[in-house]
Amino acid sequence: MTASAGPKPGRGRPPRRNLVAVVSIVVLSGAFFGYDQGVISGALRDIRQTFHADTFAVEVAASWVTPGALVGALLGGHLADRIGRRKALWVAAATFAVGTILQAVAPVIGVMFGARLILGLGIGVASVAGPMYAAEAAPERIRGSLLAVYQFSTTFAIFIGYLADELFEAGNSWRYLLVAAALLGLALALVTTVIPDSAVWYFGRGDRRRAEASLRATVPQRKVPQRLHAIEESLSAGKAGWREVLSPQWRRPLALGVGMALFQQLTGINGIIYYADEIFSSAGFHTPQAQLAATTWAIGGVDSLFTLVAVAFLDRLGRRPLLLVGLLGMAVSLVVVSVSFAGMAPAARTAGAAGHRPTDAGIFLLIGVVMFVAFYAMSIGPTAWTVINEIFPGRIRGRCVAIASATHWGTEYLITQFFLSMLDALGRSGVFALFAGTCVLGFLFVWRYLPETKGKTLEQIQRMWQTDARARHPHRADDESSGTA
Repeated sequence: MTASAGPKPGRGRPPRRNLVAVVSIVVLSGAFFGYDQGVISGALRDIRQTFHADTFAVEVAASWVTPGALVGALLGGHLADRIGRRKALWVAAATFAVGTILQAVAPVIGVMFGARLILGLGIGVASVAGPMYAAEAAPERIRGSLLAVYQFSTTFAIFIGYLADELFEAGNSWRYLLVAAALLGLALALVTTVIPDSAVWYFGRGDRRRAEASLRATVPQRKVPQRLHAIEESLSAGKAGWREVLSPQWRRPLALGVGMALFQQLTGINGIIYYADEIFSSAGFHTPQAQLAATTWAIGGVDSLFTLVAVAFLDRLGRRPLLLVGLLGMAVSLVVVSVSFAGMAPAARTAGAAGHRPTDAGIFLLIGVVMFVAFYAMSIGPTAWTVINEIFPGRIRGRCVAIASATHWGTEYLITQFFLSMLDALGRSGVFALFAGTCVLGFLFVWRYLPETKGKTLEQIQRMWQTDARARHPHRADDESSGTA
């Protein structure tokens, strides 16, 4: 079959290469942040030695990707609406590649700071444009699993970054490991050249012919007229401004998207990652090499493995069941972590660090951490991105996804920045008890506000919100045609 061949007669399926390209876009968009996060954790020691940097400079080098990603997420929504999802991904790929090359060849620490910000911009744009493109291009029967692949690629790339740090410790290998990420940017740029932009964007620009061609590339032939009509109906009111984005009609999905982004970070995943060395030291891993190996497999490996559970079952079981089970499991796991820290006397922690046999509390601490990472990976880690990218109408999706994504990056930055202050104020046990309480709040939030979206098209989800708005405000005239459910 040639590259231009269509689906086989009688089956009406889109060319397989187009769906592979959509999956590749999601994988590469997630791998941007994951690989960098994994590699930089092991490179910080070498960066300190190379530039003779103090602790503050090293912290800036590690953390400045996150504010860069926050700005990139806000820009990404605007770019995705203005120049298209595909061209926004080109911008992300180019920016990311430039940032990775600059940080790898940085002659002084100041250049490293600027490179990390540029790198973050590319990550932020990709975090919006990549999943958004996939949500609009994927058939509804696999949309949830496809969007969960974004989180899987992030976690697997973190694991690869950890593993690379473990395998290549000597000399200036950190520069080679950092510059290798530029290949991800090149791959994303190449993949986006073989597939059209999303039908939603083409139709929003008044190009019905290209919108139809885009649908034929990614959905079964028999569904093209139905999807085309649904997209036309959903975009009939024209391009939305910020007033409509913040209007009562869409207030509930916007609050839901922001809430999912908040709880994904406030439930404590970065606290676990940040405190991994002390946790594994208390559990009996006494040398830096042993702690790095434990982090690689107990966090990176478990995170990657259990994210596959979400990929496999998100479209079978639904979003709500995975989220509710996962958040409850995370709460219980963090209670185990909190109680374990409370049961560890300072003398016991000192003994563990000195090489004595780990205490029972240390073993339970490790079990709690592994359980938490597993429950997070199968639930809110990937599912938050799925929900964020499927609940908004097409004409406001770019801006709303940008708001939710910026919330994610902003919250992650705040947790990382103030985690040590939280430890000073609340102690180890208190901090993880607080995270456990946040998991309970997340459980209640999902139980109360998240409807099940499994198997629904994006246009059906939009009509669901319109119906809800009319029920809440029956005196308001609906500005859009509601269509049929």
